[in-house]
Amino acid sequence: MNLQVRTLSVFVALVWGIVGVAVAAQENGLSAQTVAKVGNIAISQVELEYKFQQAVPMVSSFHGGIKPERVAELRQESLDKLIERAYKVQYAIEEEVSVDGEVVEAEWQKILKKNSNLAQFVGTPLGSKLRANIYFDLLANQAEKVAVEDKITVSDGDVLKHYQKNKERYFRPKLYTASHILVKVDPASNAEERGQRKVRADELMKRAQAGEDFYNLAYRESDDRTKYVGGSLGSFHAGQTVAEFDAAIQSMKAGEIAGPIRTMYGYHIIKLDKVDEARQLEFDEVSAAIRTDLKKAEREELYTSWMGKLKEKYAVE
Repeated sequence: MNLQVRTLSVFVALVWGIVGVAVAAQENGLSAQTVAKVGNIAISQVELEYKFQQAVPMVSSFHGGIKPERVAELRQESLDKLIERAYKVQYAIEEEVSVDGEVVEAEWQKILKKNSNLAQFVGTPLGSKLRANIYFDLLANQAEKVAVEDKITVSDGDVLKHYQKNKERYFRPKLYTASHILVKVDPASNAEERGQRKVRADELMKRAQAGEDFYNLAYRESDDRTKYVGGSLGSFHAGQTVAEFDAAIQSMKAGEIAGPIRTMYGYHIIKLDKVDEARQLEFDEVSAAIRTDLKKAEREELYTSWMGKLKEKYAVE
């Protein structure tokens, strides 16, 4: 494998995208240069430059560029992806997997529409190389579908068996839904300042207990960013908040208001909106997620096995 290849300007790739790659490739004669070969599938320099351009973060040109080490990493990652694609294309050829020419043409026209300057390369060797790159992408995807996706078989029985065998994983602990009003206390404050903060917290507690709308009270008075949603903290389990807050929540009943509760952040006025008791989730509640997980696991296993066989069969030069 020849990794000593010419590098296009990163700036050109960033600013001009595929058009910049095409122009630079034509000027430097890169379309005919081969950087690697998998079986009978050659990977050209222009394919590598285009793949590299897609990987480069666009913001880098506005923040001092990319470090040379990162450029090298991105280039190697791009080459690795092209090599992986070449394995799939080689498989497609051997197994007579195909992509309809109309599909390829439609994708090519989309790119031409987005990059009108590419029209100058239509009918040229470079244009053919760019179009072939689209074909290889589509062919690789189709090969993966045939070799992996179409072989995934997760039955209803598989899903049920997994649920029954792993029921403990689908047990939901007690769930609390709460809101709060925070009176922030600066850790560097003195005793007098902390006392003033406590007085304010006591006043807010009285207003909340008197029946003032908690949402509006939090929106107007809280020092926490949750004020913009009426102090809502969403739903959480025991142990997911600081210890003092957690202890207070666990001693409350739904609808109750408690406080002020002192924590490292300051004083909290807490409203426990709802409590969902711990329970075993029913099969119907989790079956879709289980099916997704099983399919993902089977897909990874099939893909790893497939690529392993291709790597044994085809050498990379």
